[in-house]
Amino acid sequence: MHAFKLFIYRHLPKALQLLIRRTLFPTYLVAAKVYVTREDGRFLAVNTTYNTGWDLPSGHCDRCESPTDAAARELWEETGIVVNDLTQRAVIFQPASATVQVIFTAGTTDPDSIRADNIEVSEVRWVKDGEVALNPYALEAIKVIDKHKAHYWVSDLGH
Repeated sequence: MHAFKLFIYRHLPKALQLLIRRTLFPTYLVAAKVYVTREDGRFLAVNTTYNTGWDLPSGHCDRCESPTDAAARELWEETGIVVNDLTQRAVIFQPASATVQVIFTAGTTDPDSIRADNIEVSEVRWVKDGEVALNPYALEAIKVIDKHKAHYWVSDLGH
């Protein structure tokens, strides 16, 4: 029976195959988060206008946009920083929010050029660990990179 279903599926138009996949299988948002550090050990934190607590620069990927491109775009939009050395460090699967968060690290040669966009971000600061109240997703991203050194992590947030 399974082979017959696969045979039928394979011969359906591509648009109908896509509709079936989107109906039967879960859909996840893809987002990028960037942990930017500077030489003195401080990291870049943003105070968002739409969430509680401070976060790392982040955002969802636009249609057909790679996580790397989304990370660079969000970093520039929220903080004014342009980086060329984004390194993908981890992927955090967040079942509760149906999000796949791709975590990047980057350094900057111009740490003084930060600015808040005043739309999604009200304030941008270089902070030390524990200096501001980070939201749970930022804390988790830093923990996965710094402490667990994991490449793939299943979040327990929201359970």
